[in-house]
Amino acid sequence: MINTNWVRWLRASIDKHFSAAISIPLFIEGQHRDTKSLADFAELRMDGPDFVEVTKNYYQINLAISILIQSTKNDTNYHRLDTSIGIVTTAFTTIEVFKLGIGVQDTGDKIGCLSLTESLQVLRYGQLKPDVPLVHASVEGRYKMVLEE
Repeated sequence: MINTNWVRWLRASIDKHFSAAISIPLFIEGQHRDTKSLADFAELRMDGPDFVEVTKNYYQINLAISILIQSTKNDTNYHRLDTSIGIVTTAFTTIEVFKLGIGVQDTGDKIGCLSLTESLQVLRYGQLKPDVPLVHASVEGRYKMVLEE
């Protein structure tokens, strides 16, 4: 049976991993943010997880992580967005998953690692509004791990 804590532990571990690995301001999807004074920032999003019972009580977990990047255009550095993309792509490594939280079951113990299953994909969206000098891109990766209940 799927553990009711897995989704939370996965999300908390992913948030912790990318927050530590990315040197530009990073927000978690849904988090309150004030970005008016930021020239560059990123937003972390997760799709999934999906659970597949591969054998009795062993589950393969599949999920996708995407980080949306926003940079302000200027006339002195045309590569700001590329710099941010480079910073974000280096954070897509193996992610250790821990029992994180504030409950009794949240011991901080390591339960496994999420591994990339495909190559990273960089998508460039460019300037979405002609009158707003912002450019956008995203970096996306798919991960998997196996857990035992």
